[in-house]
Amino acid sequence: MGGFDIFVNASNAFLNPVTAALGTLIASPSLTSICVNGSSAPPAGTGSCTVNSANGPGVVEVTTIESSGGNECGGISPCSGMAFTITYHAVASTPSTRIFYPENPSCGAATSVAGTNECVAVDDAFGGVLSETIQGATGQAVGLTLVSVVKGTDNNLYYNTFAGAWGGTWQPLNGQTPSSPSLCASGGTTTELVIRGTDNGIYHKTFSGNSFAATWDKNPTGLTNNQPVCAVVGTTLYVVVIGNTGELWSTTFDLSARTWAASWTDLLGTTASPPALVATPSLSRLDLVVRGTNNQIYHKAFTSGAWAPAWDTSNRSPVPDKTIGTPAIVSDGTQLHVVVIGTEGNLWYATLSFTGVWSTYQSLIGSTSAIPVLVIDSAGTLHLVVTGTSGAVYQKAHPSGGSWDATWTNAGGIVSGTPAVTTIGATVHIVVKGSDARLWYNTFSGGTFSGYVSMNAAAALSPSISTP
Repeated sequence: MGGFDIFVNASNAFLNPVTAALGTLIASPSLTSICVNGSSAPPAGTGSCTVNSANGPGVVEVTTIESSGGNECGGISPCSGMAFTITYHAVASTPSTRIFYPENPSCGAATSVAGTNECVAVDDAFGGVLSETIQGATGQAVGLTLVSVVKGTDNNLYYNTFAGAWGGTWQPLNGQTPSSPSLCASGGTTTELVIRGTDNGIYHKTFSGNSFAATWDKNPTGLTNNQPVCAVVGTTLYVVVIGNTGELWSTTFDLSARTWAASWTDLLGTTASPPALVATPSLSRLDLVVRGTNNQIYHKAFTSGAWAPAWDTSNRSPVPDKTIGTPAIVSDGTQLHVVVIGTEGNLWYATLSFTGVWSTYQSLIGSTSAIPVLVIDSAGTLHLVVTGTSGAVYQKAHPSGGSWDATWTNAGGIVSGTPAVTTIGATVHIVVKGSDARLWYNTFSGGTFSGYVSMNAAAALSPSISTP
């Protein structure tokens, strides 16, 4: 075996080839060419594509020869090994799609499959064609399950999608922000992005299918000095911001009509940190929890189409409940779960019933250097994810009807800022910014972390993540 020239085809409407890499079949390869989607341009390809052949959209061609001029197998058969691998990006969901060797008249003169035009050519060291038996295959495109948005180190916004793996290339969003972006799931295939613009205006884009809208929906009147927060009920996107005077305001965006509300609602309160907002769609309810300017913890609900006129608080006497950062909140459909950083830096947990009753705070025996994140999985288990004072990521769980874990699970690593966290089923998905600004992905399932995987990008601020 002295070399090969092999083409592989798939429908790039479902599986789009991103790159290919040689395996170990040829010990000392030379004159290698890799052509992906009809292009040999780096970084996906190398060398040159064979012209007037089967190359084109969805096709990968890989060809190489043994540099020594000898026979790869030493003249002794059989000889086996991996010729090459292809990395695909799942573009759209499908139960099954063909992966096959294409046929083309240009391949008929040198094919290893006698009597066909199959584009598979495997040669011996003298250029003679070796006979091969081929098989087709099927692939399953699992569909997009996650989307992440980050502020890059060049200050521009980028996004990436996850369909079994993160895509190789981050896509530009043609916008900039001085604050971290906010993502809110809005449907089975849609997610809403809300940001503070460099002019302090409020901007929105919808992610649908596998990409974001081309243009931004700018709120015509609003301004903010911090990260906006959002939540979706039905076809309405609710947005809460801190105005330039520190006061809290709310507005809506109609996801069907694609229009902002004509006015803002003054929430009659101020905060020293970004607010926390969560929706309970089954009840058409929103819950807003903030750190007051006196560091006490305040709550306001949106029910029956209107915000409550007054704030309630978990405050106790004679020692008030206080926090030094943004609370972490999540709804289980019947009550609100709240985690805060106390004034001494330690983490505390309480619940708020939808009838307005606060529990006392319970110590979670841990501390954090960044805003904590609280999520709930399909089994009703709470997961608290924090950046520890050591810089590592830690997780603690609270099963439905149970109690918090006695100890924390350490994911390791040294990260900066707040992790981006969401759940799919019983799996917790995490994106973090490393201490070197690089982005890393990890999952937590069955009591253990899977380990960090590089996302081939860097960020200037904490990332965001959502399920579309």
